[in-house]
Amino acid sequence: MIAKFYRFAALLLLAFGLPACATITTGTTQTISVLTEPPGAACTMTRDGTIMGVVNPTPGTVSLSKSSRDIAIRCTRAGNLPGVQTITPQFQGMTAGNILLGGFIGLAVDAASGAMSRYPENVIVSLPPETFASEGSREAFFTTRIADTRRLFDERLTAARSACGTDTQGCETRIQALNRERDDELALLERQRTTARISP
Repeated sequence: MIAKFYRFAALLLLAFGLPACATITTGTTQTISVLTEPPGAACTMTRDGTIMGVVNPTPGTVSLSKSSRDIAIRCTRAGNLPGVQTITPQFQGMTAGNILLGGFIGLAVDAASGAMSRYPENVIVSLPPETFASEGSREAFFTTRIADTRRLFDERLTAARSACGTDTQGCETRIQALNRERDDELALLERQRTTARISP
């Protein structure tokens, strides 16, 4: 009877300890390094309309809470057009270990705390010059930026599709959001192409 009591007590301690273990395994905060081309910009990071951090000047780092929500970065610098970028969290593989350690309790705690998601550790934001030496240099700059943006989103879409699993509706929603985000960034680059001046 005493042995059964101790076994039961041990299980209770384990159950109550699992949430702490789950969040310790992956953590609920992380640090992101923000760099800009060129450096010396002021960058604001927002999530769902709330400012999560500011880096001024770049390069610099910011510590923020993890989440399954995207973060929008907007950078400004004198002599340059604004630079924008969206960073998307990815599923953190360590959470798979939490399933083994904590079962569904560990997984639920990670999901609720945002610990199962992780943003890229390094972000580079490009700020186009306000003025170019020639039309050719302006076209070359934006042609390269547009190609890089398309390539980046192709990679993100491929990663999103590979992580779909059985949640087809959620997957489709995520892919549609990425497509809209890509189209918005491409449209911004086109507007900046026409806004950037040619030096006399």
